[in-house]
Amino acid sequence: MQKILSIRLEKDDLDFVKAEAEAEKINKAKVVRTLLGKGRLQVAIEQYKQGKISIGLASQKAGLTISEMMDKLAELGIKNNMTKEQYLEGLKNIEKLR
Repeated sequence: MQKILSIRLEKDDLDFVKAEAEAEKINKAKVVRTLLGKGRLQVAIEQYKQGKISIGLASQKAGLTISEMMDKLAELGIKNNMTKEQYLEGLKNIEKLR
């Protein structure tokens, strides 16, 4: 469900949004939503790289599945922060589900 949010933008930012909308032949709201999605991903990646959040939380922040987030991190050459112990614990949990 979408909600409405009014925001104030600097002239340069608004000009950028308008130019992108014209270039892509889409409306300004879609440009802003796309930029917000990219920003969410960037924040999640930075926090994950710094060890501040888990891959699960990073995927939630980015609006991706864990698998999609893992693929994105691999594309960017970002190593997994998981310890050997965490990996082995995950394997145990998977075995319990079988």
